[in-house]
Amino acid sequence: RPTVKAPSHVDLIKEIKDKTPCLFFAFSRKGCQQKAKELAKKNFFPHDPKVTAFIRKKLENTPNEINQLASAQLLRQILPFGIGFHHAGLIPLMKELVEELFAQGLIKVLYTTETFAVGINMPAKTACLEALRKYDGRNFRMVNSKEFFQIAGRAGRRGIDKEGFVYVIVDRRDFDYHKMNEVTSSDTDPILSQFQLSINTVLNLVDQHPQEKIDEILNHSFYVFQKYGKKRQKKSKSHHTFENLKKKLQHLGYIQNGTLTPKGMFASKIYVDEITMTEIFATPFYKKLNEYHILLVLACLCYEPRERTEFFKRFPSREMNELQHLIAKDPLLSKHKLFPFMATLTALISPCYNGKSIFDIIANTNLLEGDLIRFFRQILDRIGQLKNATDDRELVATLENCQLLIKTCLKDIDVV
Repeated sequence: RPTVKAPSHVDLIKEIKDKTPCLFFAFSRKGCQQKAKELAKKNFFPHDPKVTAFIRKKLENTPNEINQLASAQLLRQILPFGIGFHHAGLIPLMKELVEELFAQGLIKVLYTTETFAVGINMPAKTACLEALRKYDGRNFRMVNSKEFFQIAGRAGRRGIDKEGFVYVIVDRRDFDYHKMNEVTSSDTDPILSQFQLSINTVLNLVDQHPQEKIDEILNHSFYVFQKYGKKRQKKSKSHHTFENLKKKLQHLGYIQNGTLTPKGMFASKIYVDEITMTEIFATPFYKKLNEYHILLVLACLCYEPRERTEFFKRFPSREMNELQHLIAKDPLLSKHKLFPFMATLTALISPCYNGKSIFDIIANTNLLEGDLIRFFRQILDRIGQLKNATDDRELVATLENCQLLIKTCLKDIDVV
């Protein structure tokens, strides 16, 4: 059987030129940029000098390094022709630029990831999907009806269009009429509770309520209602999870005789990696750490490993070896899955610690600039949690020095 050529996004845009502005949802950041570049080569839309003037004014006071970023250069080339892209890998300034131009109706086709469909009221007459099949981080699967209708709901400008248009590109290889009809005909997927008890939640429940009230609170969660309906059981799975976590926290010395210990009080003000953060910063362990050690520790906790991430130069040092040795000796910390990435993460932390700018770090990795900014923002957030949790003034001063190092690194991008 002869192979059927895969459908083209360019051909689709050519057919619907009269139905712009269009949000074109692609499922990868790289795909957004590549498709925008391909469409720009076709010269479907005329050059708009108003866009060029807007960009020039928006970026006139920015460092030259921003204009040298590959993503910024591509946007400056294609935006005047009514084409753009938007995803989390862009620096905040460039995302803001694209959003402002689209809101003014100056972008005809915007290639974007599906996160753009959440919480941003952007005027689009048409929504396009590059496929009904997506990679969710583990496997390729069909989008569900909730995902489809969230994206499709972007089509039609409020107060302007009587109707919106939704187009899906379907490769013959993936064609399954029954599944497609199931996804696109109505939003049939049920809302499922994602309720999960965290260490922080357990500690705050113990600290603020007697056991009888805790049972009542757990019994009134949407998870319990969905599972048991009006015949809610007094001891649901939530209660068993709560009791198991409570026993674990008692064993670790966070709860004693029904009340929080100093370690427990510290952890109750931490919202992620509660035990790891507490075992490092609410015990004598942290007294052996300097600013560089702390930045490396927090970098490991914030890092999200990806297969294709590359770091071109690493900076091993005696200080890093000291920290690795301290962690290896600790029975709890040595089991953490992200500390083995410490040597790799010197590629990001060493330049920051030594006064280099974010642009030096961008040049040392293939991570997108927006991902790097998000990474350092997460470290700043962890530092803020630690400052709020501790009453040790010496530790607060050290953490403030760490904050200053990151803010200095990011100052040219103004993300703080």
